[in-house]
Amino acid sequence: MRDRIQAVLRQLVQTPELEARWLHTVSLMEFIGARKISRTVADRHPSLEVLGHLADETRHAFAFKRLSAEVAGAEITTFLCHEAAGRYFQALDHALATWATSFTGAPDVYLHYLLTTTAIERRAMVLYPLYKAASRHPAVREELGRVVTEEQSHRRSIEDACVERLTAVGASLEDALALEERLFEAFIGELEATVARELAAFVPARGDDAAARTGAVK
Repeated sequence: MRDRIQAVLRQLVQTPELEARWLHTVSLMEFIGARKISRTVADRHPSLEVLGHLADETRHAFAFKRLSAEVAGAEITTFLCHEAAGRYFQALDHALATWATSFTGAPDVYLHYLLTTTAIERRAMVLYPLYKAASRHPAVREELGRVVTEEQSHRRSIEDACVERLTAVGASLEDALALEERLFEAFIGELEATVARELAAFVPARGDDAAARTGAVK
């Protein structure tokens, strides 16, 4: 999986158009995460920990959207594979809630929050460093470094609390992470196909422009 993620990221950063749309999709995913927090464990004035997490996710959504505009040269409204990204997030949230409830016997909103957060941030700790290595934009690499640091600042405490609750009901975090792996693999498959299709359409267009310029010189 890591090799597939690395390969598709290296492909999509080849053109500013694709990278800007990818950044916009990443912003959307961070926004979905922030919205989930605000509608569940932060529907009323939350703890410092939850409020800090909500603030981080909201800032990340803003930062990636700002970077998408910077890479594109202006604010954009298009995304790269955003429907698949939305399906991944929603399916993960639902699957983890259903899985956890099979152990607890009743919905536990806080456990569902801990589970989804742990799975998403485990994934971010793979995705974001690989993207940082692939991107050619200094501002993107700098921001990704900040995001990883912020994610790490609260990931450990959230994951520890998640494991503690799961252990109490006889459940394993590794089983939950296996669910996430399958769902993320489906998203990566759609991203790979979309990027390949977009690049195939983009290269001839560049070739046509070059041919036109050559013809003009003649």
